[in-house]
Amino acid sequence: MKSKTLPVKNITRLATATEALMTRAPGAPGMGLVHGHSGFGKTTAIAWMNNKKNGVYVRALATWTPSAMLTAILRELRRSPRGSCSLMTEDIVEELGRTGRPLFIDEADYLVSSMKLTETLRDIHDISLVPVVLVGMDKIEDRLRHRKQLIGRLAQNVRFEPADAEDAQLLASQLCEVTVKPDLISVLHDKSGGSVRNIVVGLARIEQKARALGLGEIDRKQFGTSELFTGAQ
Repeated sequence: MKSKTLPVKNITRLATATEALMTRAPGAPGMGLVHGHSGFGKTTAIAWMNNKKNGVYVRALATWTPSAMLTAILRELRRSPRGSCSLMTEDIVEELGRTGRPLFIDEADYLVSSMKLTETLRDIHDISLVPVVLVGMDKIEDRLRHRKQLIGRLAQNVRFEPADAEDAQLLASQLCEVTVKPDLISVLHDKSGGSVRNIVVGLARIEQKARALGLGEIDRKQFGTSELFTGAQ
């Protein structure tokens, strides 16, 4: 199996939204929201986009306070945390404003219930003028609606949808080092529930089975009744 990020539809929409945030008109809102069910490829996609845009990526924790969040961002910026939250915010704003690097906050569901955390991120966005992208689970959009000042700054909203049959075909053709026949890809897609994670796990097992059988290509009948992704979600 090869390891690479492919332009499935969710990735393409994320790339378009991020580019729109990076090139928006002066004064326009620059926050983004990326959300969807587990397994649809959000974290992999954000890691790829963060690398592509030389962004700043942090993963929120349930234990975060404003000080802990600011410290995590500063460490990613290779800056030493200092003094109060106000001083740390100033340092972050200065560094982001100087470099123009976008800020990606994964597991942002942990932030929504705290006004101090969301307002601190809003301050960072408003003063630094760089894109701030929140990444969360399916219900985060509903939970953000009571944060009126924050939701009003969301210029891009990318909902990760289940992978479709075309996405599954693309993944099979570009990741597998054996040829997976369309009938087996169809079974894999149906059983995956649209989860990119499940599709990739299933493809790895298909390739493993093909190699064990000495095959350069494999179809549904040849794969047989082997499990595609036992335990994968």
